[in-house]
Parts: sequence; structure tokens; C-alpha cells
Amino acid sequence: MPIQDHLDPDIEFARTVRSLHPPITGISCWSFCMLDFRLTDEQKAFQQLARDFAQKEIAPAALLLDQKPTWEERVPTDLLVKGSQLGFRTFALSEENGGLGAADHLTSCLVAEELGAGDIGTAYYFMLTARRARDWFDLRASEEQKEYFLPKFLNDDMYHFTVAAHEPDTDLAFDYLVETPPTARFRTTAVEQPDGSWLINGAKNYQTIGYTAKLLLVLAHTENGPRGFLVEGDSQGLVRHPMSKMGRRVGDNAEIFFDNVRVPKGRILPPGEPGRHDVGTVGTIAAMSLGLGRATIEETLKFVQERKTGGKTLINHQATGMALADMATMLEAARLLVWKAAWAKDHPEAVENGSDPRLLELMAAMNVGEAVHKIIVKAMELFGGAGVISGMPIEKYARDSFVQLHVSFPTTNRLRIAESLIGFDRAVPTLMPL
Repeated sequence: MPIQDHLDPDIEFARTVRSLHPPITGISCWSFCMLDFRLTDEQKAFQQLARDFAQKEIAPAALLLDQKPTWEERVPTDLLVKGSQLGFRTFALSEENGGLGAADHLTSCLVAEELGAGDIGTAYYFMLTARRARDWFDLRASEEQKEYFLPKFLNDDMYHFTVAAHEPDTDLAFDYLVETPPTARFRTTAVEQPDGSWLINGAKNYQTIGYTAKLLLVLAHTENGPRGFLVEGDSQGLVRHPMSKMGRRVGDNAEIFFDNVRVPKGRILPPGEPGRHDVGTVGTIAAMSLGLGRATIEETLKFVQERKTGGKTLINHQATGMALADMATMLEAARLLVWKAAWAKDHPEAVENGSDPRLLELMAAMNVGEAVHKIIVKAMELFGGAGVISGMPIEKYARDSFVQLHVSFPTTNRLRIAESLIGFDRAVPTLMPL
């Protein structure tokens, strides 16, 4: 069977965004979709709950956690437990499956921005787990899988998810305007055993929440193509090593090794509907970057109203006002594109009128990563020497922004967007988004 029939929907963005035909008409159609960003009372309540928790609990601890010398000390265990009890792991999961039922993407973006403004590393634990809980348990898992995994997830405040996809030195088969080779494959393999179980061997790296996650969706190649396996974190033969990063140090990343890891029968996560775009982790990560940008502006506003130079506070210099205006405008423009992408994913009529939510989401991710990094650069200029001193919030934000710029994938997202605009559609999708 062709490889695209087996690709796991959690790497939905491995599929090239669908082209608009013709491009100019498709783009102009977006203006005929009535955008409505008026928040519901429920959305406002989630937003306020996240803001209170982020500002009262997360933000005061973030800088101290970032400076801890060892990786284990930087895991925000107390915050993760408190946040879980407030519902931030489970809010996107349906009430039927034990969540709060706030599955729409705009609500996720609201919560993600607030938590990201407190600390973007801590926010990752909640937001990626929340969106994957919605995807895996509400939309894809079999009844047997839900019966086994849901109680574990709901009853353990430290039960988080990761997707083990990226591999060291694997050609993941993306080349601009070049068809994906049908032979593209993961080096991590899964071999079925006579009793129906599977043995997984291979390696993954750079996996977010990869060290602490208690449930991993492992993408491995089988004789019938790629499959996504639900693998428990304490499985025998599974070894993980934390990877130290220059920024977002509070959020863990890991390299993961599989040495004959046995996965019981029935643990392949079923695929989603063809063409589905409901996963939502790309937009959620973009919204967390918004929080980082907002925290930067808020910290800068405090500083320029306190610091004096040339006989007056910085805020009274025209150059400062110009910089602040640019920073605020960049953030607001980025937020509007993130919200528009989320709105389009929540409204089928947007697709019917020519808007491709996946294309908008790629644009939002690329744009916000670059916008926040530019905001950081302007902020650092205003802080002067104070901006490069360890222990200052702005120095942490600068390091965090480099990580978020990387995960916005500005180069490959530009190429994917360009491919869509000229109508290039891959017969064989790439294995994962780089």
C-alpha cells in the first residue's frame, strides 16, 4: 500500500498544505468569511483562569527555575500539579472522557498565550498534552485504548505526552518543489511478533517533554509503512537522556533510545480522517510564542518608566516611544494571524470559502516566531547593559526567543507556503514537518 495511507495524523503537517486554485482567487476568498473574535463567557473565564495562574504562580518561579544548575531541578513539579488540578492538562478533552470540553482552537490559543506569558517552558507541558489528549482520546483511540490509558491520564497530575518523531541523521524527505521519494522511511522500526505484540528499535531526538512524558506516540516503520505506537514511558528497553538547551530551559527535551521495546498488541493509534486538520499543536505553539512576546513588552514597559538617561526617564525619549510602538504593532499583527488560523480551524465555512487552515497555521507559526524575536531585539536595545546580565528576565526571554524562532521553522514553512501558492501538491507526503 502507498506510504501516504499509513502516515500518522499527529504529523498532519507532514502533508504539504493543500493548494489554492487559483492562488489569487483563493486568497481573496478569505475576506468573504466573516471573522468574529468576540470571546464567549466561557473563553473569557478560561483566559482569566490561565492569566491568574500564570502571573501569580508561574511567573514568580520561572526565573529561579531557569537558573537551577541541573535539569532535574528545573522540572516545575509543583506548578505542573497545581496547573493540572486547575484543568490545564485536560481542558480540551471532552467531558465524556473526563475533560472540560473546551476543544476549540481559539480557546487553546487564549490559554496558551496566558501560560506562555508566565513561562513558555512550563506552558509546553500543559498545552501539548491538552491538545494531544483531545486528538488521541476523543478522536482516534479505540475503546480498548481509552479504557486502559484514560484512567492513568486522568488520575495522575504528572501524566504528560510526547510524540517521538524526529530522528538523528534520518532523511525526512522534504525538498522544495521536488516530489517526496516513495522510499522515505523512519529508521526506527517496529516488527510484529507471533503473539501480536511489537518490538521497537531505533532512536529519536529533540523530543519536547521527551524525558518526563509517561505516554509516547512513537512513529516507527513497519513492513506496511509508518505507524504510531502508544508506548508507556516505563517500558523495558526504553532509555531517555535530557538535552540541555540555551533557552526554554524549564521545558524538557530528550533523546530517546529503543532497544527491543515490546509494545503489547492493540497499541497502534488509529489514523484520523483523511485531510483532517484538527490536531492544533502548531497553532498552540505559535500562541505560546505570543505570550513570550507579551511578557517581553510588559517587562520593557516597566523598565523604561524607571530607568533614567540624559536627565529623563527612557519613556520620555522619542526613540523609546517609536520602538515600543513597533513592538506592540508586531505583536498585535502576529496575534491576529494566530487567531485567524485558529478561527478557520474551528469553522468549516472558512474552508468552504477557500481558506486552508493548515496554510494559515504555517503562516502564523512562521510569522510569530520572527516577530517575537524582533520584539526581543528591540527590547534588548532599550535595556542596554542590563539586558545582557544573567538573572534579568529580559535575558531569559532572549534565550527563549531563539528556541521559539527555531520551532517556528521559518525556512521550511516559507517553502511549504510557496509550494501551496503555485499549486504544487505532493503525491507522497513528507514524514514529518521540519
